[in-house]
Amino acid sequence: MCGRYAVIRTARDHATEQLFKNLSNADAAFEGIPKYNAAPMQFLPVIAVRNNELRADTMQWWLIPHGSKDGKPLKGKDGTPLKTFNAKAETLDTSRLYAPYFRSSRCLIPADAFYEWKVLNDEPPLPSGKPPKQPMAIRMKDGTSFMFAGLFSIWKGEEGKEVPSFTIITTEPNKLMATIHRRMPVILDEKSYDAWLDRENKDTDSLMRLCAPYPEKNMEAYPVSKNVNNSKNDGPECLEKIQ
Repeated sequence: MCGRYAVIRTARDHATEQLFKNLSNADAAFEGIPKYNAAPMQFLPVIAVRNNELRADTMQWWLIPHGSKDGKPLKGKDGTPLKTFNAKAETLDTSRLYAPYFRSSRCLIPADAFYEWKVLNDEPPLPSGKPPKQPMAIRMKDGTSFMFAGLFSIWKGEEGKEVPSFTIITTEPNKLMATIHRRMPVILDEKSYDAWLDRENKDTDSLMRLCAPYPEKNMEAYPVSKNVNNSKNDGPECLEKIQ
């Protein structure tokens, strides 16, 4: 699962990168950045091809499928919202919900780090009886930004209202992440961007192969303050290493 991440670099910071040279609407999409504790249901910058144009848009992090009657998250049989802020890579091509978007509505989500909660089984349990958890920040060793692989949807209402939304794809963990959590977000290599964004690319077998765990040799993880547990806390301190 990937339920929190940080996106710090603005569109201007990215301007020298090849992907961003022909990107439209970038300044507007990155207007609310930096965000050190991005959470589901927030509107965040996403890169995708729309109307044959590579552009950045702010989209809601919780995929709203076209079949939604009101532009809100779908609910399960128990009445609770389906957690469509993540999509499982292994079933993208067979999922009734995600397969249509996997075939033609793929996107990139800029990020500088993401958070996961490590279960501390060796420490005394909480009053609830559950083991405590330590929030961990995971990022590139060299501090560079990266791109999550995602899917997007543009829900349209009767009066022309649009709700753009996205989900982050997750996969099995690499060796680093396996010590923290059983899943990790799919991080794409720059060489894969064009194939992933190409909406005419229907080769789902090759696209599935792109959804592999990112090499752990390029990544690092460290503990951060439990302030990150609350998405209302959104400052640089969320990403600072603690002892």
